[in-house]
Amino acid sequence: MGHVKLFIPGPIEVSEKTLAAFAKPVIGHRSQAFKDLYARVQPRLQQLFYTKQPVFLSTSSAWGVMEAAIRNLVNKKVLCCKNGAFSDKWLDVSLRCGKDAEGISAEWGSPIRASAIEEKLSTGEFDAVTLIHNETNLLWPRYPPLKRNSRMLCSLLMPSAP
Repeated sequence: MGHVKLFIPGPIEVSEKTLAAFAKPVIGHRSQAFKDLYARVQPRLQQLFYTKQPVFLSTSSAWGVMEAAIRNLVNKKVLCCKNGAFSDKWLDVSLRCGKDAEGISAEWGSPIRASAIEEKLSTGEFDAVTLIHNETNLLWPRYPPLKRNSRMLCSLLMPSAP
């Protein structure tokens, strides 16, 4: 069978340049070579994500990143927006981390309305909100920005749908 080009959320198409990079010897994550590589990559990541803040890389699964975000950013209570398989995991992770968490749900394929989130946030109970920008199962458009000082924990697991 010939080459099949993938147009799905994952696994993704890998370029020849990327495949060639994988063929090079691995460098230790505590080595000077890694520190040098990270120092070169960090400014480019900041440019890519339009930030001057550090961009953190993780070699864990999505669960590891979700757990790290919840454990480090939630002090009071987290509001978990749930409308699909990936977003449902935020509540599970939050509860397993021992955090006070509440879910706000919509049917799979339906958006959670900003007004519902605003209503919850107006109580002052929450210092964090979790959401998924794009659920694989629904190709939901980008969520409108929320006008609150609450920390936003955004899981960017998938590229945004067109």
